Amino acid sequence: METTVDKLEAMFLKSEADLEYIEKRLKLDFIKRTAENGCSAEENPALMLENLRALKAKHTALCSEVKEITAAQKETMDSIKNNLGNVMKLIQHLQQTTDVKVSLYGITNS
Repeated sequence: METTVDKLEAMFLKSEADLEYIEKRLKLDFIKRTAENGCSAEENPALMLENLRALKAKHTALCSEVKEITAAQKETMDSIKNNLGNVMKLIQHLQQTTDVKVSLYGITNS
């Protein structure tokens, strides 16, 4: 069983190395063709792919930040609502236990 696992691991390592080699060859071919065709470096497909990867990473990071901000905003709004509800209960309690009435325009004595 161990030898089979070792063989599989060796095969995966070889295929990973092969893929890296192919990727490097393609990049070199793209660079060569771009130079032969007189195109600018920005038109190199390999560079475009790298830029796309970087943009995807930035997009993922921004999405994560937006989720964090949304969660913090929701938490803040819930806290404000709870505090406002507590203040309203205190005001009602004060109005019921004292002769003081609280309105939007100020405090009045009954």
